[in-house]
Amino acid sequence: MRVWAFEIATAALFLATAAHAADVKVSDAWFRYLTPQVPSGGYFTVTNTGKGEVALTGASSPACGMLMLHQSMNMSGMSSMEDVKTVAVPAGGEVKFAPGGYHLMCMNPAPAMKPGAVVDVTLQFSDKSEIKSGFAVKNAQGK
Repeated sequence: MRVWAFEIATAALFLATAAHAADVKVSDAWFRYLTPQVPSGGYFTVTNTGKGEVALTGASSPACGMLMLHQSMNMSGMSSMEDVKTVAVPAGGEVKFAPGGYHLMCMNPAPAMKPGAVVDVTLQFSDKSEIKSGFAVKNAQGK
């Protein structure tokens, strides 16, 4: 009984401090399309107006065979890219997904992924909420 009460109290505390989907906004969303054989990078800004941190935990899109969270980095002159499991978005803050940093990696782009199109992306968050957003598809120059 005592463990059960602790779990309820812990869950209540988490819910009281976690951001809710209504507190999270996505803006400036776009993909850089290169060719059908090359993965497309997805960029956007996620803003958290809530009082608690939330984390982006995944993404999906019918325009991608697989869509992953990635981070590019440069260490000692060497560029690398790696999968990330989560990206924390602080309370009252924002995280920009931009070339050279955090980004979405769209593997096996579908025919819908072409400059001038808008493709749907669903972003998943640590509070189990999801946000669907339209991502404009731009050319290699970002136009």
